[in-house]
Parts: sequence; structure tokens; C-alpha cells
Amino acid sequence: MLDQAAMIMASRKAAQILQRIFMTLAQTQTSNFRQTLTIWPHRSLSKRGFAIVMVVLSCFAFCIGLGFFLVGAWPVIGFLGLEILVVWGAFKLNYRAAKQRQKLTATERELIIENVAPTGETDTVRMPADWLRVELTPKEQPEVSARYRQRIFVTSHGKRTEIGGFLHPVETIGLAADISKMLERAHEARLSGT
Repeated sequence: MLDQAAMIMASRKAAQILQRIFMTLAQTQTSNFRQTLTIWPHRSLSKRGFAIVMVVLSCFAFCIGLGFFLVGAWPVIGFLGLEILVVWGAFKLNYRAAKQRQKLTATERELIIENVAPTGETDTVRMPADWLRVELTPKEQPEVSARYRQRIFVTSHGKRTEIGGFLHPVETIGLAADISKMLERAHEARLSGT
């Protein structure tokens, strides 16, 4: 009984060593195909536009504050300044959220998904190219007034990762098609390379 347990342990150890060797060999193989797609949230107001909006809003608040000051209601000036500060803070939070990125890199062997948070933290997910597929859920595009929206998921071997969750719902169908084409090209490159 003890010899049988020792043999099972030895065979498991040998299987782990072989698995490490095969994983190392698979990683050292260079792939010729590499395509990258970077996704980020759209912001229509540029930095220059933001500066113009803040100057116009400040001038408008100054004129209103001057009118209240001349009437004798000078405490209103503080509230107008607070209003400018709140608008500035809201825009800064919006621009900070726009730093979020998702970088998809397809090779012959895998799909690498790099998620960059607005704080700069990076999370990398690697999915093997075998059995990789793009899911759009729900299949039918919801009405504009619906409370839910379509989401894009990439699945392979039990792993499931959302792509472009921060994008506008109108962009999801086109993005799903772009990702599918990118993965098809990677699969074709793998077939032609073997």
C-alpha cells in the first residue's frame, strides 16, 4: 500500500515536471503574428475646451456675483465660487476616469488582455487561443430606453473576461466584430505557420 502511494506521488511529480517543460517550450516559441487593439472611453471635450468652459463659467459667475455684491447680498459670491469648484472637480473626475484602458494583443498562441485602471494599476489576463470565442450578451440589441445593455465577453477554457465595459452601448457591436476579426486572423496565422 505504501509503495503504491509512493508511485502515485512520483507519477504526479513527473507529470508536473513534464507540464513545466512543455509550458516553457510553448512560451519560448516565437510567434510571427501579433495584432494589438487598444480601447479607451471617449471624451468629447479637449483640455483646451475644458479651459474655455471654465473661463466662460468663471466670467459668468463673476458678473452674477458682482450684481449680488452691488445689491448688498455679498455672501452669494462664496456660493458662486463653490459652484465653480464643484464643476471643476466633476470635470477632473471625468478626465481621470478617461484614463482607463484595455489593450488586447492577439498572437498565434494566446490573447493577452491588459486592463489599466484610472489609477494606473495594470491587470493582465492571458487566454489560450484554443477554443477562444467572443460572446455578445444578450444577442439582441436592447432598445435605447432599456435599463440593460449588451456586453462583450471573451471566453476560453472556463475563463471569461469582459471587454470594453466602459464604452458607450452603440460601440459594442462594432467592437465585438473587430475582436472577432482579430482572433480569426490570429487563427489563420497559426494554421498557416504549422
